[in-house]
Amino acid sequence: MRYIAAMASTLQAMTDRQGHPDQVVVAGEILDLRIDNATLSLRAAKVLHLLVHAAGADACQNIRHSVPISDLNDAFHLSTGEFIETAHELARTAVELRYNNEHGRKVVKVGPMLADLERDLDTYGDDDPAMVSWEFSPVMRVLLSTSIHWAALSRKAILAFEGRYSLRLYELVSLRGGLKFKKQDRFDLDDFRRRLGVEPDKLVSWIHFRQRALDPAIAEVNQLSGLEVSYDVVKTGRKITGIILRWRELDPAGRAAVSRELESARVGRKARREGTVEQIADATPVVAEFPAHGTIRYTPWEAIAKASLPAPARDIDAVQRDFVTWARAGGKPLKGEHVTAMFAGFCRSQNPTS
Repeated sequence: MRYIAAMASTLQAMTDRQGHPDQVVVAGEILDLRIDNATLSLRAAKVLHLLVHAAGADACQNIRHSVPISDLNDAFHLSTGEFIETAHELARTAVELRYNNEHGRKVVKVGPMLADLERDLDTYGDDDPAMVSWEFSPVMRVLLSTSIHWAALSRKAILAFEGRYSLRLYELVSLRGGLKFKKQDRFDLDDFRRRLGVEPDKLVSWIHFRQRALDPAIAEVNQLSGLEVSYDVVKTGRKITGIILRWRELDPAGRAAVSRELESARVGRKARREGTVEQIADATPVVAEFPAHGTIRYTPWEAIAKASLPAPARDIDAVQRDFVTWARAGGKPLKGEHVTAMFAGFCRSQNPTS
């Protein structure tokens, strides 16, 4: 993951990474687009990323782009009906961009994501492959031509996500993931919901938002992205009004585990993410540092706890806090090759809840 705050443009990053087939450069400004009365589906979001990636540094030009369907569809197979539906969605989704125009005036520009998108319906043979062609709208061309805010995402991870909130969270964290001295950010809850693409009238209560959007998204990002994400809630009185999002990159062993998962069959991935006692008992965590803050829910540490805690198991968050207190009191490091066995042993020593 890499983040550039200034100097290097998004288009230059696209040019520099043309030889890296698994790296998709995404403009950070795409996250700040305001979508009018609509939420982009997961399928449409994936197609948009792939179209921008295929266009490369020419994405901001007022030209027609083309790519063989096989190049676009090697891991993301769309039927003709699905393609037409996705084309309609990208063409009718109006976005709003605020920027300084060529005259130095602050303006707002509104328009669709794509001006045109078409797909061959017939196959013409190896020497004349079926093609997808498209034109980016003026608002998208302006966004890409002025962008100096980008991240290099994994194409495999983008295509592997099964939840649209997961993809949005991955984008959000990746744009911050390379900041050397920043490993957390605080968000107003309403703003964070918007950034994840949750519609204003959906998942209104915190418990529904957490159970159906936030926690599943974190679980999938932790499994597929090479990042470990956690959060704390921010309260005003008794009301949850924000979250503190934390992240860190995985160590080489963790990234290797993610790579193996991305190469594995999609069938059974959810079961592997949630785990079973038998699979978890000998599991090695994706990172060799125990989180002293945030939560271990939806991380490999939760899997170890569930496998090791006597039944009926104590609350996971309480076990995490007690383990950190116990380790610090005894001068035991929370990082290193022994922390996994140390945490598993601590869990096994816990008294079951009454």
